[in-house]
Amino acid sequence: MFGFCRWGGVLLILLVGFGGGGSARAQSGGSVEVGADGIRLRSADGAFEVRLRSDLYLDARVLSGAEDAPGGDRLFLRRVRPRLQGYVYERFAFSVRPDFGAGGPEIDDAYVEARFAPSLRLRMGRFKVPVGLENLQSTTGLMHVERGVPTGLVPGRDVGVMVSGDGGAGRVSYAAGLFNGTPGATEPGAEVDDAKEGAARLFVEPFAGQATALSELGLGVAGTFGHVTGTDETPALTRLSTTGRQPFFTYREGARADGRRWRLAPQARLYAGPVELLGEYTILQETVRFGRATETLAHAAWQASASVVLTGEDAREGMVGPQDPFAAEPGPGAFEFGVRVHGVSLDDATFPTFASPTTASQARAWGGTLSWYPNAMVRFMLGVERTTFDTDGIASAPDAETLLLFRTQLAF
Repeated sequence: MFGFCRWGGVLLILLVGFGGGGSARAQSGGSVEVGADGIRLRSADGAFEVRLRSDLYLDARVLSGAEDAPGGDRLFLRRVRPRLQGYVYERFAFSVRPDFGAGGPEIDDAYVEARFAPSLRLRMGRFKVPVGLENLQSTTGLMHVERGVPTGLVPGRDVGVMVSGDGGAGRVSYAAGLFNGTPGATEPGAEVDDAKEGAARLFVEPFAGQATALSELGLGVAGTFGHVTGTDETPALTRLSTTGRQPFFTYREGARADGRRWRLAPQARLYAGPVELLGEYTILQETVRFGRATETLAHAAWQASASVVLTGEDAREGMVGPQDPFAAEPGPGAFEFGVRVHGVSLDDATFPTFASPTTASQARAWGGTLSWYPNAMVRFMLGVERTTFDTDGIASAPDAETLLLFRTQLAF
């Protein structure tokens, strides 16, 4: 609570300092705007801008088949994230976003970006590593309440430096960077050695700007490559959890990363009117040591998702904008329904030497999510998902998990 108050005070001081003093603002001709994109303060010449935005997610989770899991059924604040962002002298953008929700308080984003041209931007700080397709999407516009299993195999946010840009009349985008290196988006860990990890992504929209149903088709490939040496305190190894945030794969205590680690992530997505399709496949190869035993293991995860906006609005990344919002004059808002199948297979050589004795060797899940958008800032989500597990045959499989998850989401 102290951290939240401290950050709130800092943001308030910055806003007051930027826009405070009615006469000064009038003389400069600057502007203050309040709307679905947050609170925006802009100088008269447009060279300076500060925006205050925020995400607030309240989740209710009920699990069946995981009665022994501590905290399985609960109400919790999934995300509480005020964000201060903007730019100075037009060319230099910044973003600072703490998170006081589950697992917080921590810093999600804190970076500065120099914008030399649309085809060349340089970003430095802490931000998302450009690999997983769904992981790169904003949480406000996900089809489902939580991301799929492939996100657990890719790095989430990390400290590093990255160049990125767009070209080809908006048809091609790229990103490449050097980072400290993290095991996965669901297990950020910490830097454990001096080695760094490279990451790169190429994404193509071959029909962008054309009058075709495939105008918003995107195809991409991304990956990482590096060397990591873990420790007993920070093994720097992959751990995987279900959509209900219950762990189902861990390495043995004492196992640690010790060698090369690389990932390959082909990906595709399509927006076509009210329809959204998403698919991705991720391969992770990491070298693991346990005692004198060393093995290079390859794990693979995949997902296929589809959704349709039942009320006819266009599907897009971010919040759906209802044609008839539930406002002063109540309308129905917008409704969206999505389905998903996803899963993961762990390398056979992981068992029994390197894996925890009670861990699963495979997991498969399927489910659906119904969303109601009263307006462009608020969303209610109800998701149901069933996850089943397999083992390598030396241990009984964990009980299947049935998840019921409800979210109230405010984002501006």
